[in-house]
Amino acid sequence: MKNIGLFLCSVTGFFIILGCLFYNSLLIDMDKMKDYVTESNLILEEYVKNKEKVDSAKGEYISRLLTIKRGMESANTSFLFDKYKVIKISSIELLIEAISEENKNDKEEYLKLVFKSDNESQDELDKLMNKNFIQVTYLSLKTYISVE
Repeated sequence: MKNIGLFLCSVTGFFIILGCLFYNSLLIDMDKMKDYVTESNLILEEYVKNKEKVDSAKGEYISRLLTIKRGMESANTSFLFDKYKVIKISSIELLIEAISEENKNDKEEYLKLVFKSDNESQDELDKLMNKNFIQVTYLSLKTYISVE
C-alpha cells in the first residue's frame, strides 16, 4: 500500500512538472514574439486612426512591417507556437497589402481580412494557453500579446 501511494505521488508530480514545462515553453515563445506583435499592432492602430499619415509614408511603414515579418520568421520558437506564428505573419502580409493598395475599397477589404486574421491568431493563443488555466490562476497572459 505504501508503494502504491509513493507511485501515485510520483506520477502526479511528473504530470505537474510536465504542465509547468508546457506553460513555461509557451511563455518563453510569447516573450520572443512580444515585441514583433506589439510593433505590428501599433502600426495597425496608427493605420486605422490616421490613414493619411500612413499613406504619406507608405515606404517607411512597409519597411517596418517587412522587418517585423522577417524577425517573426526567424524567431526560434517551439513547435507549439508554429500555427500562431503563421497566422500572425499572414496578418502582417495582409496589412502590407492594405497599406500598399491604392483602391479605397480594396484597402477596406484587406483591413477586414487583417482583423479576421488577428482574431484567429488570438483564438489560437487562447487555445494554447487554455482559458481555464488563466481564470484559475489569474495569470493574465494576454498582457504579453494583445490584439486590441
